[in-house]
Amino acid sequence: KQWYQRRVAITAGDPPNMVLPCFLSRKSVTSILVRNASALPLNGVRVLDLSRVLAGPYGTMNLADVGADVIKVERCGIGDETRHWGPPNITENFSSYFVCCNRNKKSIALDYSKAEGQEILHKLVKNSDVFVENLRPGTLKKYNLDYTSLSEINPKLVYASLTGYGQEGPYSRKSAYDLTISAEGGLMSITGPEGGDPVRVGVAITDVCSGLYLYSSILAALYQVVKTNQGQYIDVPMYSIQLSVLANIGSNYLNSGIIGKPMGSAHQSIVPYQGFKTADGYVVVAAANDGQFKELCEAIGWPSLPSNPMFSTNEERVENRSALIGHLAERLQEESTSYWTSLAEEHSFSISVVNTVDKAFAHPQATHFNLIKEVYHEGEGATIRMTGHPARFGGKDTGVYGVPPLLGEHTKDVLNELGYSETQIKTLHSNGTVQCRE
Repeated sequence: KQWYQRRVAITAGDPPNMVLPCFLSRKSVTSILVRNASALPLNGVRVLDLSRVLAGPYGTMNLADVGADVIKVERCGIGDETRHWGPPNITENFSSYFVCCNRNKKSIALDYSKAEGQEILHKLVKNSDVFVENLRPGTLKKYNLDYTSLSEINPKLVYASLTGYGQEGPYSRKSAYDLTISAEGGLMSITGPEGGDPVRVGVAITDVCSGLYLYSSILAALYQVVKTNQGQYIDVPMYSIQLSVLANIGSNYLNSGIIGKPMGSAHQSIVPYQGFKTADGYVVVAAANDGQFKELCEAIGWPSLPSNPMFSTNEERVENRSALIGHLAERLQEESTSYWTSLAEEHSFSISVVNTVDKAFAHPQATHFNLIKEVYHEGEGATIRMTGHPARFGGKDTGVYGVPPLLGEHTKDVLNELGYSETQIKTLHSNGTVQCRE
């Protein structure tokens, strides 16, 4: 009998430091996890997730975080390639990359190029609410897993396709990753130091935003199912998402013809709104309106500066950016980081320290909301730490009720649920249709 040790809170509302050790069999763990998820908003919603890498899995993880039963469908033998995107690796089966977007899910390993594999998915679709995939357009049609085929099995099914460029158009067949979409979609051209080379954002923000658009689009479609009793197909193109999240930079171009450029930490339309060096580190200063700028000047000992016509309004400050930023840079280097951040606490303008990642996770607010979740997997002999879902429902966080799954960890359970016998499961495993983990 395989055993796990999991550190779990009895309810999401327990005090942040109340962590209880639990020694549970695999079957017992499953029942505990379901019970902990039962109070979450999407409890009872089942999602079949054929997506891989980051954008799709990030979106489906958000669905799982709020209670959906997400079944991750992976390739036999290999699984999602991010399992192997290390270093760093937590264990042989878990890269740090993989665990960041696959908690609270089940995993089945299945070859849907085989008729038996397609039959399994068709049976699952009958009692599923959502189907997610991020393969090239048309790929699943030859396996009878396209929307037309699956909607005949389940007319209420919400089918979401996340691709680089969408289902139609001249680029629809082109492969895409976060890097290529952020480059082609203009993001890299506005990122980095002024006058420098195009720079990739430090985290795969195009993938993350695409996952969040996928998540919100599915929620909207599920609500429509409630109203109409009818599912639908959702096309979620990453390129379209990248253009949409250019936000004010995109609007500046569309309405004023201004082509964005890299400006370091500075803001194209607000001054001062950027980073500065202090006597012992770095801070960012945000004075987003004229009133806040006046407060800032008074606080740093320059009460007359706002009356200077060069700096009296934000429009003038943008026009005379270099002169003002030069003066502020000199002044901020005269005092420590803690001096400036403490000063801002008494005012409406904002000054914050530029934290490294370790300090960001050690932040008092992160501790207060118990954002760092930890589980110990006895079978893997490793502690897995991850960031929990950021939203709180009814004053409680959603918790982590399931560690990222091992490849094929739940194949046997899911097949049993569908009515497959032990003999049938062994046959499917031996002929390569599925992969079961003992």
